[in-house]
Formats: sequence, structure tokens, C-alpha cells
Amino acid sequence: MKGRGAMEGKNLRRRGAPASTLVKPLLLLATGVAAGLVVWRVLMLEPDVPGRVMTEQLSRHDRQALDGLLHQRSLRP
Repeated sequence: MKGRGAMEGKNLRRRGAPASTLVKPLLLLATGVAAGLVVWRVLMLEPDVPGRVMTEQLSRHDRQALDGLLHQRSLRP
């Protein structure tokens, strides 16, 4: 039984989780954090660029209607 020693080394079960089960979730978490920080920085910290159109603006008609409603309720002089 000379070959038995070599076979025992190959049949030993590895204890603990494989490295990929630990690395992949951490990599996914780090990627999500990095993407979140980039989005947060762009939305919250970057100054407005001159000439950039605001995404939410009332049309002239909507502004007049809102002014009329606010004036009726005495919220705007």
C-alpha cells in the first residue's frame, strides 16, 4: 500500500468556505458602495453647471395657475 499516502492527501476535505464565496459578496458590496458614492456626489455635492437646464420647471401656464391658487388662499401677495 505504497500509493495510499498520496491518495489520502487528495481525499482530505477542506475545512471552511471556498474563497470565492467570501470574495464575491465583498466585491459586490464594495462595487455598490462605490456606485452609491458616485451618484450621491453627483446629485448632492456637485455645483450647478452654468447653462445647464433644470430638470423640473413649471411651464408658464402652470406657474400662472399656481400663482392664482396661492393668491386665492392668501399664501402669496
